[in-house]
Amino acid sequence: MRAINNILNTKQEGLEYYKLRLKQTSRYLKKQYKHWKTDAYIISFPKSGRTWLRILIGKTLCERFNLPEEIMLDTHKVTAAAGILRTQMTHDDSSIIGGYKYYRYNELSTDKRKYSKKKVIFLVRNVKDILVSFYFQVTKREGYYTGSISDFIRSDRYGIKKILTFYNIWHENRTVPKEFLRLRYEDMHKNPGEVLVKTIKFLGCDEVDEYIIRKAVEFASFTNMKKMEKDGFFKRDSIRAANINDDESYKVRRGIVGGYENYLSEGDIKYIDHAIKEMGYPFEQV
Repeated sequence: MRAINNILNTKQEGLEYYKLRLKQTSRYLKKQYKHWKTDAYIISFPKSGRTWLRILIGKTLCERFNLPEEIMLDTHKVTAAAGILRTQMTHDDSSIIGGYKYYRYNELSTDKRKYSKKKVIFLVRNVKDILVSFYFQVTKREGYYTGSISDFIRSDRYGIKKILTFYNIWHENRTVPKEFLRLRYEDMHKNPGEVLVKTIKFLGCDEVDEYIIRKAVEFASFTNMKKMEKDGFFKRDSIRAANINDDESYKVRRGIVGGYENYLSEGDIKYIDHAIKEMGYPFEQV
């Protein structure tokens, strides 16, 4: 009887393994097909302002081409519907991989040939502000990390070495894509309309009324985005507060340039500055 049970268990395990591989293969093929149907990528390290840029682009195109707001956050769908370059947003493996882990800084791929026939917008942000925002993302929203922010910035999986490695890899590969445009989060704060116009022109949308740009900027203001997140306007778990009573658990958290000073100790800042000096920071540091 035990032998029969062992055979049945083995068959069941084999079936489960087959289902898992089939699911992984299906996911891979869908990802490859979407890549083939994509003309441009917006690439960023987590917490660099991607959601803000996504809403700015989506709202502008929905207004300009009279598209349903339901597709506003689906950048690939809304750009395709607008008839401009089909655009996809990605963290390029600097975020969660397979839904369960983050790569360490020395595990990031240096091969960017997959982008050779695509246009790339690369969004950067002050690394200290990224680290603070990323810390709250991983602790308050995802629950992947339980340590202190000081330990976090020193982590091989989340910290400053990973951000700098990601930036250095992309700086070295910036000539690989067909065209490469660097955008700064800080410039979005100074003049969001100007950055928005530059972005949509790069993606093939030349004629947009100034009124629509102003409307999109107002819609995507941090005050309004936070209110919409609290009210569940976007109907997406990825843009929903983990705890509506905890400001640090919101996807749209603070959006302040230089806000890191309220969270990082003098020792933390010195550690980050030393890492920048040692590893190099190829994009302009704010």
